[in-house]
Amino acid sequence: MARIRLRNVDVTLPIYGEHNMNLKSRLVQVVTGRRPEIESIEALRTITLNADDGQRIGIVGPNGAGKTTLLRVAAGILPPTRGTVEIDGSVVAMLSSSLGLDPQFTGYENIIRRGVYINQTPAQMDSKVDEIAAFSGLGDRLRHPVRTYSAGMVARLSFSIATVAEPDILVIDEGIGMADSEFAERATLRFRELIDRSRILLIASHNEQFLAGICNRFVRLDASYLVEG
Repeated sequence: MARIRLRNVDVTLPIYGEHNMNLKSRLVQVVTGRRPEIESIEALRTITLNADDGQRIGIVGPNGAGKTTLLRVAAGILPPTRGTVEIDGSVVAMLSSSLGLDPQFTGYENIIRRGVYINQTPAQMDSKVDEIAAFSGLGDRLRHPVRTYSAGMVARLSFSIATVAEPDILVIDEGIGMADSEFAERATLRFRELIDRSRILLIASHNEQFLAGICNRFVRLDASYLVEG
């Protein structure tokens, strides 16, 4: 049984300004023994959220409300400053098109390497290389280093890899995009199939109409607080 439990979660994120990072200022701090004053923001405040098998939860709210931070906490990527997080089940997080891709390695090498982010062994990924390569449509470019790819090519490769996963819990930030429009059309069915294979879905989006087509529950964030859900 998959589940997520967040209890009274706060997340405080530091803001490193020029006065914090300036080398001269850092040297003065070392010599004088003064601790640097680091500004921070409250990205999440007293969040309590339960997610259980069968739930497809859409997370909505204005920019800066804390949606992506909430996804990172729920995926186990970002520890809370205060509160508790319990996650039961394997998690696949689609929060960045470049997550887990090493620009110095080829597309083929990255297919194998990125398996760790979707709970797949190298042997499992090796058996899926042909499927991933065919769906990405990148052809011989998969033999080239990822640093030579355009942003759209990176998105194609990343999406093609992530969608062979078999997650208990699927966490998605709509902001990752799906590359160019031609690829997006082909990716829609594959995206839906991935959602259907998951037991819990958390997805953040500004498009509530889009979420209404795939979600059976909604939560709303505003100014770092959970105001509905």
